[in-house]
Amino acid sequence: MRSGRLSIFAAASWLVPFFVFLMMRPYVDAATERERGQWGLPPGFGAFLIQIFVTAGFAFILGLLSIICRERDRWFGAIPCIFGGLYFLWFAVATLGEWWLRSGAAFLAHSLDLTVGILMAVIGVFFLVWLLPKAAARLARELEADDLGETNTGTKMKAVKLFGIAALVVGVGLILIHAFGRL
Repeated sequence: MRSGRLSIFAAASWLVPFFVFLMMRPYVDAATERERGQWGLPPGFGAFLIQIFVTAGFAFILGLLSIICRERDRWFGAIPCIFGGLYFLWFAVATLGEWWLRSGAAFLAHSLDLTVGILMAVIGVFFLVWLLPKAAARLARELEADDLGETNTGTKMKAVKLFGIAALVVGVGLILIHAFGRL
């Protein structure tokens, strides 16, 4: 039996960032007109990064709330949550790049492919190690009770396994691309 809860945060994780992005457009336009380009970047690039940062923040927070509140369509809110989290992770790596350059780990600084690869590999491991055993145990309970009517747990278990393997393969691939691209 499905819960009757509405997926408010899942829908808001798509709509609110879109409207925030549109409402911050005049801020970026004003910054573009009053600034000159620095370090070869176009004028207003800093304001554009702030606009993307705020948009990603709203997407991440609302998607995470959708998952935490266990809404019916929380997978729909997980998509912007993942992309917002990827942007935050990249922004953190780019911001901490100066410290890493001084500490000798210069190969990690400003590397989007390595950051996304690590995050995708962690997501794949999470799906395979934590979610797949839970789905398998639920399937076993339903097989024992002969209650396979409307739940469709077998298909959900296959989807969890497929997504976990795909995320792990993509993550390891991006890490290898970064590693062999530096040689």
